Amino acid sequence: MSLAATFFRWHRWIGYLVAFQVLAWILGGLLFAWLPFQDWIKCGEVMEKPRQPLPANWATQIGPMPTNKGALLGVQSIATATGPALKLRFEKEELLFSTAGGAVLAANASNISQFARSIYKGEGKLAEVIKIKEAPRRLGMVHEFSARQNIWVAQFDDALQSRFYFDGQSGELLAARNEAWVIYDFFWRLHVMDYSEGEDFNNSLLRGTSIVAMGLTITGFALSFFAIRRSWRRRTKLVKPTS
Repeated sequence: MSLAATFFRWHRWIGYLVAFQVLAWILGGLLFAWLPFQDWIKCGEVMEKPRQPLPANWATQIGPMPTNKGALLGVQSIATATGPALKLRFEKEELLFSTAGGAVLAANASNISQFARSIYKGEGKLAEVIKIKEAPRRLGMVHEFSARQNIWVAQFDDALQSRFYFDGQSGELLAARNEAWVIYDFFWRLHVMDYSEGEDFNNSLLRGTSIVAMGLTITGFALSFFAIRRSWRRRTKLVKPTS
């Protein structure tokens, strides 16, 4: 068997092994390049993120600091469905305090609806507001929002079916999702070959497949070399002068 035939056989069998994954990489790359990331994937086209500046006198608004939570690591001013609040991150726990004083009031469907409409700037209408135990799984492996449970979701009826997720207790905006985000995340998981969380792009499966795909490229270059050499030899014979 010639060397060219050997490389052709290797190239064919390696292609069988990685054909689907190479196709997923190519389709994913096209999708990532063409979908408007900030406007569609991040919902920037339909959402105005609430901005809540940190009050200069924030310490006096919450009163005495708790002494059993460890050291204070950070302070953040946030907007919630029931009004502005301060998020204090201690060593042992994270606490919320209303800027009006005391604990943050529990959110309900009414103030979640009002809050969702206030940050929505698209052309759709608010279709429903419901409290769910956890975000549903989409396309078999996409978790729209799996970090927390017992959350509010506000669904709009625009072209991309925008969905806003809020904390089940405070009503803080946690995430914005839509159908474009679902498709993007689906291909991202295929791209990095992490089908559970979609975050580990150093996993063994991806590394192994990348090595095999490199073999496909190398054998492809080898076949191209053999084809060019064969074509050059034929041309040389055709132009060779006869005595």
